[in-house]
Amino acid sequence: MLSLTVMVFLAQKPVGAGVEAAKALLGTPYEWGGRLRKNEGIDCMGVVLAAAERASGCGWKSYPVRPTEIVAGRLWGAPVEGLSPVATAALALERLQAGDVLMLVGPIQNPAEPAIGTLEGAPVWVWHVGLYLGEGEALFGDHHAGATVIERLVPYLQRNAGEYSGVFITRGPATAPSRCRRHAPLAPGAPRANHRR
Repeated sequence: MLSLTVMVFLAQKPVGAGVEAAKALLGTPYEWGGRLRKNEGIDCMGVVLAAAERASGCGWKSYPVRPTEIVAGRLWGAPVEGLSPVATAALALERLQAGDVLMLVGPIQNPAEPAIGTLEGAPVWVWHVGLYLGEGEALFGDHHAGATVIERLVPYLQRNAGEYSGVFITRGPATAPSRCRRHAPLAPGAPRANHRR
């Protein structure tokens, strides 16, 4: 018989199951750290958190903001072998699946957290996140565009090669946050997170 912990893990949906909540934010103005409080915009993390809270039922405040913590806890699914990380030049779109979480990585050090991995022997840190929609498209709360937008992933990475040298991808059932908080959702029309742990 499965333990309760294992059954809870198996019951969790992938973050991509909440992609419609993130899509509801298309056109929302970009604001670093924004979570739609008091007329503020939303940032890249907020867009992915909108999908995560819809998929899990746990409000966005249940999640840490450091990508290394999110990956270690498998809160956005498991790292995909061979794609975590992968250099832009080696990225094969046919290996991606709709709903994958994209963490765009670069060699500029983030002193607030450790590197997420290495590319060509050099450490890389996460500087941007988004969701893969399929057919070469990705959804980002994008500081370049100044809004939440859909972009062609490979051209986007190529245009911004000075910032991002590759991607780190997570997929599949996500582990629920250790504390599931209840509060208003990020995305319009999203159901309220309605339980605590």
